[in-house]
Amino acid sequence: MGFAEKLRKGVVPASESFQVTTLEARSSADPGPLPPPPNGLLPHVVYPATRARPFGRVAIDLGLLTAAQVSALLDPKELAKGGRIGDRAIRLGMLTQDQVDAILGVQTITIHVDARHAGNPQFLTWLEDLSRRHVVTKVERVSAQDLESVREAEKAGGVADDTDLVTLTKARRIVVDAAAMGASDIHVLVREKHAEVQLRVKGDLMVAHKLNMRRDEGEALVRSIYTGLATIKEPVYNPLSFQDGQISGDALPGTNVSSVRLIRGPSFPEETGGGFLVARMQYHRHKKEIRATSRTIELSVPARPEGKFAYAGFTPLQIALSEYLVRIPMGVVLVTGPTGSGKTTTLHEYMEDQARLFPHLRQVTIEDPIEYPKDWAVQLSASKDFLDKLHKALRMDPDIILMGEIRKAEEALATLQAAMTGHLVWTTVHVTDPYRTIRRLEMMDHERLSLATLCDHELIVGLMAQRIVQALCGKCCRPLEDQPDALPAYMRDRLKSWAPNGDLGSVRLRGPGCEHCGFHGIVDRQAVAEIVVTDEEFMDDYQHRDVLIARRNHRLKPGSDKSMLANAMDLVFAGKVDPRDVHAKVHKLEFMEEGV
Repeated sequence: MGFAEKLRKGVVPASESFQVTTLEARSSADPGPLPPPPNGLLPHVVYPATRARPFGRVAIDLGLLTAAQVSALLDPKELAKGGRIGDRAIRLGMLTQDQVDAILGVQTITIHVDARHAGNPQFLTWLEDLSRRHVVTKVERVSAQDLESVREAEKAGGVADDTDLVTLTKARRIVVDAAAMGASDIHVLVREKHAEVQLRVKGDLMVAHKLNMRRDEGEALVRSIYTGLATIKEPVYNPLSFQDGQISGDALPGTNVSSVRLIRGPSFPEETGGGFLVARMQYHRHKKEIRATSRTIELSVPARPEGKFAYAGFTPLQIALSEYLVRIPMGVVLVTGPTGSGKTTTLHEYMEDQARLFPHLRQVTIEDPIEYPKDWAVQLSASKDFLDKLHKALRMDPDIILMGEIRKAEEALATLQAAMTGHLVWTTVHVTDPYRTIRRLEMMDHERLSLATLCDHELIVGLMAQRIVQALCGKCCRPLEDQPDALPAYMRDRLKSWAPNGDLGSVRLRGPGCEHCGFHGIVDRQAVAEIVVTDEEFMDDYQHRDVLIARRNHRLKPGSDKSMLANAMDLVFAGKVDPRDVHAKVHKLEFMEEGV
């Protein structure tokens, strides 16, 4: 048990009693309230309620100095030499400048003042009074509008200086212990009712179950890492904004860490305080590995969603093709279809299946709006800023990304770059025919999104189109032959081209409704889809010949999916779907030789 821990628990040997007395008297005293500014300044100043704890106390809680070292720095002989305690620690080789800066970052009190009052003599006199009381201050001049934002953040516990040192100690311990295990990343996920810590060790994301905590504790942990440990950060902690930061390796002595890059921000469910922090660890390559720590974080595989992939309407072949796509390590899968075609539901099913298969992989989604909660993923809300959110997502240690929609060339380029750097990206594009998706991307920017760039089967790995049709009630549906005038002659002729021997006897139309279907004639809805797994031959046809040739040749290959119309016709001749519904929602009815 280290001295600082003994001190907190009250278990200190007699031989160390002098150190306790010294620290209690000089370094660990209750910091007490901060002297307030004159009343006239109160509306124009935001400051923390209490002064920061002394330099030595902060250094001990951060594990940068021992109690004996602090006692030595406060020795009368050292005090007589003058200078601040941090300067003395540097001179004696106890701390580096970055470590001192890290302590001062926690100890320093930031005072925000309306810029119009920063030169007020009463304000300057108050600052001098704080200095005489050994309060280290940093003054931020802001506009009146920004001052109100800071005031609101302070009420929500968002001001960086109001850091709980107990939580800060816990935060540093997590980082140090993660470094001892060789973790590449630390994820803190704040959910609706709880928060959890995950570490990526040897490539796998694992849960530290013993570090699970209440949501408010998770929020405090994120705040402590960002405001207390980070040596480079924004001056004001804002829970509702994305913020970057960095922890210098010098602030983590003995860990072999060169730096820790931070990104934090809000995530689903934002309305109840959902958020995340990702700490990306970087190590010195040519230094000795850190010795094993006695505090080992116990890790286990993240929970897998229940159930299995079984999206209504997918054929056995489509399920087999889907099983292939969810196992591809990198590339882009483009899903097409109009609003209401079930794209969001299908993508949810795919990602849920991946979470069952690969619970150790991080999923990050960018959606507008967020329709399906994904407990296993980090979900970012994008309001017309998909590109910005994608750039942020790429700094969050993702393996699988859902990019809700591609509408602009810049979004398409960023999505492709995400795939090139080793991520699997699911996304959607508004186009009717899956085979024309690549042409649709090319139209966004003929130079940067040329066919030569796009026609790479290892970059664009899958194309998919989907529609939703109504499933007929088997009790009240009516045979087409009983209603010969229900379809115009051209539709009947085209249906016959799909029917074995031209027999339309199995075709059914929507009935009048009955008790079984709630007098609606429809019992359910299901998907009709076409899935294209790209290959080199397909992309070569696409680039050098023609879209129509690439489509026809691909559909003729063994193991390739049929067209959406062909799959819909299978449902029509099974008596499950009205051909008029197919014509209206899937594809206009065509003769079979034209619709292959």
